[in-house]
Amino acid sequence: MKEVVWTLAAEADVQEIYERLELREEGSGDAFYADVLHVTRLLAQFPELGTSLYHRRLRRVLLHNRHYGLFYVSEARGVVLHALFDLRQDPAMIERRLRDV
Repeated sequence: MKEVVWTLAAEADVQEIYERLELREEGSGDAFYADVLHVTRLLAQFPELGTSLYHRRLRRVLLHNRHYGLFYVSEARGVVLHALFDLRQDPAMIERRLRDV
């Protein structure tokens, strides 16, 4: 089993989405976070679970009703989580943020 390593950017993404969902409907942020934790446990066991993107080592796994994508890289030190996005936004913006991963 690999260690799951959160980058500061990924932590900030989770916090922002959690707060936005809670403002919309109480409890929805908790459901989202439970889904995030479930997926990270799966990634620790199965690091190749996500789809490979952009012909690179970067992978994406879908979560929370498939509206969100968790972007990560499986490395020797563990599964490194880089970003979590609402996928219903401009794909070019997402790609710009992930360019240096």
